Amino acid sequence: MARKWLKQEKRTKEQLFDALVKNALGFVETSLDHVKERPKNSIVDLYTAIELFLKARLMAEHWTLMLSKPETAELQNLYVGDFLSVYLDDALKRINSILGEKIDLAASDNFKALGEHRNQIVHFAHSGHDDLAATQAGVIVEQWASWHYLYAMLTDTWKEVFEPYKIELQKLNHRMMRQRDFLSSRFTILKPKIEIELKRGKTIIACEHCELKSAVVNKVHPWGTDYSCLVCGVSDTAVVKADIKLPCPGCNEDVEFFDAKFTECPTCHFAFNTDALIDLCTAHIHEGDQWWEGGAEHIASCHECECPRPSVFYIDGLWSCVSCFDRGWQAVACERCGEFVTGDMERIKYFACHKCEDQVRQGIEAMVAAGAATEESQDAKEQP
Repeated sequence: MARKWLKQEKRTKEQLFDALVKNALGFVETSLDHVKERPKNSIVDLYTAIELFLKARLMAEHWTLMLSKPETAELQNLYVGDFLSVYLDDALKRINSILGEKIDLAASDNFKALGEHRNQIVHFAHSGHDDLAATQAGVIVEQWASWHYLYAMLTDTWKEVFEPYKIELQKLNHRMMRQRDFLSSRFTILKPKIEIELKRGKTIIACEHCELKSAVVNKVHPWGTDYSCLVCGVSDTAVVKADIKLPCPGCNEDVEFFDAKFTECPTCHFAFNTDALIDLCTAHIHEGDQWWEGGAEHIASCHECECPRPSVFYIDGLWSCVSCFDRGWQAVACERCGEFVTGDMERIKYFACHKCEDQVRQGIEAMVAAGAATEESQDAKEQP
């Protein structure tokens, strides 16, 4: 029998989940603390935090999912912390295949790249992190990009799971956003590269994340511009600004409300949250696009943020969500459930919308299982 060197206090699943998340938050904190003096440690700590948050998401679904071998799970071992948990790759696969939650490819690629750097630092001499000044600049860029994806997942995609830690996450986000000096230095270093891109005919715009004019335009759509930032490493879409104003309920002054940073009226300081924006648009926007028929539903449910209330209105020529401020998707009444939703039209037509996809998937699985059972029964009858 293997000897146990550490004696663990027995804890409930809820206490273990809380400890897991708080441990992850702590590693983000130390990652920020280490940037200036110990940048290599900063990468290791941030990667550890990412792994812990992914494990916490799996544990929130079912505790066995975060184990490296769920088939060997024993609840008593979990209570005392005696188990082996999954690594990054398996965690990403399980979130996608078992939970049915698709993590953005750019996010998963970023996490994996950070993991490779972490492994080089821990196990070998990382040749790219020898010069302290250069290392600091490089680490802050990696931190910025990784945190961009992670924070969006924790506060949007998995909002309900990590809601109790909202304040701690916001504090860490504010700390991350304060690291402007590093980004400015990085911008200065990369100016020659930006100039080369301009000479090649590329368009450079301001990145919506680091706010520096260092984003190379990849493709332009009616709803926005796809770009990749050379400074902070984030790839995103700069959504076309909505040219519309509506009267503030507090003072009746017109306000440019379609902005993720808009939280209050500049005149009377009336507070605007998602519900207030939905109420404002409901009172003033009563029509849809050219495919819309008078009297039909004109407020759609957003498949991107899945806001509990229908939050997508036809604003300045595009279906636009006042919860996540995404724009440009089509809106249609789902033929299966009747809900008016946004999303990929082919997926909605041939499979389901985000409102009914779980039900449709369960129905398909039940049909497949029933078919398999019938086939087995028929085979049994045919056997001599």
